[in-house]
Amino acid sequence: MKGACAIVLDSDRIFISFAILKRGYLTFLKEVEVSISRKSSNAITYLKENAEIINQKIKKLEKKYSFRVEKIFLELPWAFANKRVVEESYTLKRRKRITSRDISSAKKSLEDRFLDWDDFCVHNVVMHYTVEGVDYDRPPLGVWGRKMKVRSMLVWVKDKIYKEVEDIFDNLDRNFAGFVSPQLSMLFSAFTKKEKTQAVVSLDYNNSRFMIRDRDDFFFSKEVDFGLKKIIEKLSKRFLLSKTLAEEVFYRYVSFKEIPYFKEITVKKGSGYLNLSTQDVNSFMKGYIQSQISVLLEQVKKVTKNNDFVISFIGRLNKKEGFYTVLRDCLSCSLKSPLQKTSLSSSFGCLRYGVLRFLERDHKKNESLLQSISNIYKGYF
Repeated sequence: MKGACAIVLDSDRIFISFAILKRGYLTFLKEVEVSISRKSSNAITYLKENAEIINQKIKKLEKKYSFRVEKIFLELPWAFANKRVVEESYTLKRRKRITSRDISSAKKSLEDRFLDWDDFCVHNVVMHYTVEGVDYDRPPLGVWGRKMKVRSMLVWVKDKIYKEVEDIFDNLDRNFAGFVSPQLSMLFSAFTKKEKTQAVVSLDYNNSRFMIRDRDDFFFSKEVDFGLKKIIEKLSKRFLLSKTLAEEVFYRYVSFKEIPYFKEITVKKGSGYLNLSTQDVNSFMKGYIQSQISVLLEQVKKVTKNNDFVISFIGRLNKKEGFYTVLRDCLSCSLKSPLQKTSLSSSFGCLRYGVLRFLERDHKKNESLLQSISNIYKGYF
């Protein structure tokens, strides 16, 4: 069987989602978590240093599920991601019905005009078309016109970065299928179709980010100084624990599920032992996380300028029982669970978008082979 995987690099973990590819459908298999702290601040160096470990994880899953990973996608690290919304009028050779070939040529013209010679285009997402003074949210296939104005979101990375990553996977005898922007990875971890304003929060280790997509395909993202590292630091300070011990308590014992009876956990501290009340620990964690999420939500509201949006949270806190109950208690907007509720990162969204390219292949979705040939023919005459 044919398969694909997507890799997301966090500061202390690498996440890999796997899926089977069959007849245009994607069947999720599993997300693998690799605990490796980043020594270098450079994400590509981090990937290169741990490439063989990643490859061994892939081989293990291939053997377990009897399939071959033919495509590997990598979520584009924020530090290397460049994004810009651009607009240009594209003139056809004559007044004619617009074809998919014309759409592709207009998009290529945008890339040629606004990107430098050493830029590699990762995404070209058209947000709006205008033909003969009429606006279209979808590709205006079959519409008569001579000029077509195209407004698009370009995401690019320097060509040398793309080639460096491609070489890393070539050395592993693996096919690097391309980058996926973190905004699109986040979005498609939770949503399948466009509706009202959508927001996704990724709760990562060093910090968190939220991204917003509104009805007009306006994309906005922002980094927030709140993540697992800060949560663990607060736990350490509150209960006088070392960082290592606080991490152990957080990962092993913290839960948002209601505990109906008094229970203590015993952890080794130095040469002795320390007893902690699970109610005290969980209550403190719940209160702190809710307060931080409330602050984060206010920032989202400032961007959306209203409460009429749906929000989803991805990240490792999803693993904690009762987390979405905690969220509902402090949110005033609609809440949506991730598509894969067990996902610990945006790797599944990266995989979904990498394979299916929802926003960049829609003008070809409903074309038959005969239509494609006909459109190519019409484009020449």
